[in-house]
Amino acid sequence: MRVIARVRIGKDKIFMGKGVKEMLDAIEMYKSIKKATEHTGISYPKAIRMIRTLEEELGFPVVISEKGGNERGGTRLTDKGKEVLETYRRIEKSVDEYAKKLVEEEFHF
Repeated sequence: MRVIARVRIGKDKIFMGKGVKEMLDAIEMYKSIKKATEHTGISYPKAIRMIRTLEEELGFPVVISEKGGNERGGTRLTDKGKEVLETYRRIEKSVDEYAKKLVEEEFHF
Protein backbone atom coordinates (compact mmCIF):
# COMPACT_ATOMS: atom_id res chain seq x y z
CA MET A 1 0.00 0.00 0.00
CA ARG A 2 1.20 3.50 -0.78
CA VAL A 3 0.83 6.56 1.44
CA ILE A 4 1.38 10.15 0.34
CA ALA A 5 1.72 12.72 3.09
CA ARG A 6 2.19 16.44 2.54
CA VAL A 7 4.11 18.67 4.89
CA ARG A 8 3.37 22.39 4.80
CA ILE A 9 4.74 24.67 7.49
CA GLY A 10 3.59 28.17 8.29
CA LYS A 11 3.06 30.89 10.81
CA ASP A 12 0.85 33.67 9.46
CA LYS A 13 1.30 32.22 5.95
CA ILE A 14 2.38 28.82 4.67
CA PHE A 15 6.06 29.34 3.90
CA MET A 16 7.56 25.89 3.48
CA GLY A 17 6.38 22.94 1.44
CA LYS A 18 7.36 20.73 -1.46
CA GLY A 19 7.58 23.58 -3.99
CA VAL A 20 9.78 25.75 -1.79
CA LYS A 21 11.99 22.73 -1.02
CA GLU A 22 12.39 22.03 -4.75
CA MET A 23 13.21 25.68 -5.43
CA LEU A 24 15.83 25.85 -2.68
CA ASP A 25 17.37 22.58 -3.89
CA ALA A 26 17.55 23.95 -7.43
CA ILE A 27 19.05 27.27 -6.27
CA GLU A 28 21.70 25.34 -4.39
CA MET A 29 22.41 23.19 -7.45
CA TYR A 30 22.38 25.86 -10.17
CA LYS A 31 23.53 28.89 -8.12
CA SER A 32 20.89 30.95 -9.91
CA ILE A 33 17.23 31.72 -9.29
CA LYS A 34 16.61 31.99 -13.03
CA LYS A 35 18.17 28.60 -13.76
CA ALA A 36 16.35 27.13 -10.76
CA THR A 37 13.02 28.34 -12.16
CA GLU A 38 13.82 26.81 -15.55
CA HIS A 39 14.61 23.49 -13.85
CA THR A 40 11.54 23.42 -11.60
CA GLY A 41 9.04 24.99 -13.98
CA ILE A 42 8.15 27.61 -11.37
CA SER A 43 7.85 31.11 -12.81
CA TYR A 44 10.50 33.64 -11.79
CA PRO A 45 7.96 36.01 -10.14
CA LYS A 46 6.47 33.11 -8.16
CA ALA A 47 9.93 31.96 -7.06
CA ILE A 48 10.73 35.47 -5.81
CA ARG A 49 7.41 35.57 -3.90
CA MET A 50 8.13 32.15 -2.37
CA ILE A 51 11.57 33.26 -1.21
CA ARG A 52 10.26 36.59 0.14
CA THR A 53 7.47 34.87 2.06
CA LEU A 54 9.90 32.31 3.49
CA GLU A 55 12.31 35.03 4.62
CA GLU A 56 9.56 37.26 6.02
CA GLU A 57 7.98 34.44 8.01
CA LEU A 58 11.31 33.17 9.35
CA GLY A 59 12.77 36.61 9.97
CA PHE A 60 16.14 35.99 8.29
CA PRO A 61 17.58 35.64 4.78
CA VAL A 62 17.70 32.15 3.26
CA VAL A 63 19.35 33.14 -0.02
CA ILE A 64 22.04 35.61 -0.92
CA SER A 65 22.62 36.99 -4.41
CA GLU A 66 25.97 38.32 -5.55
CA LYS A 67 26.41 40.42 -8.66
CA GLY A 68 29.23 39.75 -11.02
CA GLY A 69 27.96 37.97 -14.09
CA ASN A 70 28.28 34.31 -14.93
CA GLU A 71 31.79 33.92 -13.57
CA ARG A 72 31.55 35.58 -10.14
CA GLY A 73 27.90 36.23 -9.44
CA GLY A 74 24.99 34.02 -8.56
CA THR A 75 22.63 33.07 -5.80
CA ARG A 76 23.24 30.60 -3.01
CA LEU A 77 21.62 29.50 0.20
CA THR A 78 22.77 31.15 3.39
CA ASP A 79 23.91 28.88 6.22
CA LYS A 80 20.48 29.41 7.83
CA GLY A 81 18.84 28.64 4.48
CA LYS A 82 20.72 25.32 4.32
CA GLU A 83 19.64 24.59 7.88
CA VAL A 84 15.99 25.31 7.03
CA LEU A 85 16.18 23.01 4.01
CA GLU A 86 17.79 20.17 5.97
CA THR A 87 15.30 20.57 8.83
CA TYR A 88 12.39 20.41 6.40
CA ARG A 89 13.84 17.26 4.81
CA ARG A 90 14.10 15.58 8.23
CA ILE A 91 10.53 16.55 9.12
CA GLU A 92 9.24 15.37 5.74
CA LYS A 93 11.03 12.01 6.11
CA SER A 94 9.72 11.51 9.65
CA VAL A 95 6.15 12.35 8.59
CA ASP A 96 6.38 9.92 5.66
CA GLU A 97 7.69 7.14 7.90
CA TYR A 98 5.03 7.79 10.54
CA ALA A 99 2.22 7.93 7.98
CA LYS A 100 3.33 4.65 6.41
CA LYS A 101 3.57 2.95 9.81
CA LEU A 102 0.18 4.31 10.90
CA VAL A 103 -1.54 3.11 7.74
CA GLU A 104 0.06 -0.33 8.08
CA GLU A 105 -1.17 -0.55 11.70
CA GLU A 106 -4.64 0.92 11.26
CA PHE A 107 -5.77 0.30 7.68
CA HIS A 108 -6.28 -3.43 7.65
CA PHE A 109 -9.49 -4.07 5.72
